[in-house]
Amino acid sequence: MRQLCLKVFVLALPLMIGCHDTTAPTTPNSRLYILESIKGQPLPAITSAGAGDTVTMLWSTITLDPIGNAVEVVHQRQAYLAFPAEETTYAQRYEYKITGDSITVGSFQRCVDLCPSNRVGLLSDSTVALTFGYSPYPLNPTIYLYRLVKAY
Repeated sequence: MRQLCLKVFVLALPLMIGCHDTTAPTTPNSRLYILESIKGQPLPAITSAGAGDTVTMLWSTITLDPIGNAVEVVHQRQAYLAFPAEETTYAQRYEYKITGDSITVGSFQRCVDLCPSNRVGLLSDSTVALTFGYSPYPLNPTIYLYRLVKAY
């Protein structure tokens, strides 16, 4: 009897595994977006200027993984008065939440010090538009438009 149960189990195992794979929900892919424009201006674009200091965004990417993590990589050039311009690249980790076609990128932990505000925006199949400098009543928000380049 024991051998019969073992044979039935061995024969049924592939069916159970196959059934699980076909009925399980699909896991969304990680998605890589590249910055296309800032306030409608293609890159490179000046992101801040004043008092002799000019910061120009050369390129940026944002990656959203399926479990709610976001990684932003930024490459910018900073020029100050007559000094040679310097280019820097840095990466920042965030979290994100999606509700319908809205996305919020930032931190959802309790903030105990000076913390940047979360960025909010819209998400579609091929773009992410994030608002920088967002407040409940934005007068002139800066919109960073990212275009999907790869889902993996």
